[in-house]
Amino acid sequence: MWGVRERYRQKYASPPPEVDSPTYDIVGQVERYDQRDHPNARNSMVPGSMEFEDYYRRHPELKEWDDESRRRLAKHKEKWRTEDPIGAQIGPAAFYGRRVLGLPDIVEGKVSAREKVDSARVDADPREMARLIKSYAGYLGAGRVRITRLNQDWVYTHYASPYTLEPYGKPVELDYKNIICMAFPQNLKMMANGDGIAEDLEVGWMYAYSSLASVIIAHFIRSMGWRTKALPPENSPFLIVPTFVDAGIGEQGRTSHVITKEFGNNFRPGAVATDMPLALDKPVDFGMQDFCEKCKICADECPSGAIPKGGKEVVRGVRMWHFDGENCRRYWDSIGGSCGICQYVCPWNFPGNWYHNAVREMNQRSALMRRLAIVGHHLVYGKFRRGALPEWIARSKDAMGNGDIGSESAGVK
Repeated sequence: MWGVRERYRQKYASPPPEVDSPTYDIVGQVERYDQRDHPNARNSMVPGSMEFEDYYRRHPELKEWDDESRRRLAKHKEKWRTEDPIGAQIGPAAFYGRRVLGLPDIVEGKVSAREKVDSARVDADPREMARLIKSYAGYLGAGRVRITRLNQDWVYTHYASPYTLEPYGKPVELDYKNIICMAFPQNLKMMANGDGIAEDLEVGWMYAYSSLASVIIAHFIRSMGWRTKALPPENSPFLIVPTFVDAGIGEQGRTSHVITKEFGNNFRPGAVATDMPLALDKPVDFGMQDFCEKCKICADECPSGAIPKGGKEVVRGVRMWHFDGENCRRYWDSIGGSCGICQYVCPWNFPGNWYHNAVREMNQRSALMRRLAIVGHHLVYGKFRRGALPEWIARSKDAMGNGDIGSESAGVK
């Protein structure tokens, strides 16, 4: 079963224990992040455009690297389109949903609806309202939903058009009290494709899926008179990882993803910022820092070498495992699409059956068990092996005609 129904066959483990402080370490002054510096934002810029000229005037040392990345991406996308012109568009079509749902008017709720939205403020019990929102988001497909205060240290300084659909260089003003964090599990069978068509489709689809849920939840809260903004992946001007850690979605792992107890790092995020009073959640600690310190499976399997094999470093005032986004992006450009190998091989990403849930519970409680679980993973599962494509994707080339009809219609014999 490859479709959306597969996501609802899981039996999740018990919730991880809450703690008073998140499991990352603040070291000195936290430095806010400028989205214009993101490798994906730089990669998206069009040579000769205003943002292109502005950025490399300020950062000439990055231009040669970025030009080479753009050249590689264009080359491999063209190769992919030539070899499989139908399959090459399967993933990008899903990413289009992410793009549209990130439009400023949509995230701000300025798109007119058929029904008149009642702007009268509805006062509700914060605890009951939080429970209702979590249930609503769960119905829409979120596997885990938590709420926290929006920490301004995690808010970007500036937007990065065309990577985000806001004006280039616009200062970010995300002055809301709370943020609702939602994790949408990905289909593990699709992610087993590693860095191929099925994985690219799953990533794009889950971005679109989480975007839609974010927009719906934001509209729901906004209709009750509370200032609210949807934060879908195409328009999320904040650092998702520390925010989701603050909320207790999970802990930050070696890949610099958030790892949940229930489905590992195999998810895509959605979020909503709001001033509505809501009961807040605490961070969690289920032994992930110790586990990732011992494990290193993701680092060994990463084809780009972007995941560190050593210890933590201080990055912009936070001690963490420092993921090399530059090398990760360069690998994506070299294959003409996305890669999700690290979102498949993590030992916490197994399906939620009784056996793997039992291992999760023991890993949470015992440092010795974590070590044994890692050894067992190597013995039983070994190195990463790319999974099969769904039959309908594998046969995408069969949908191509032989060209006769097109030639005749053009008057060519």
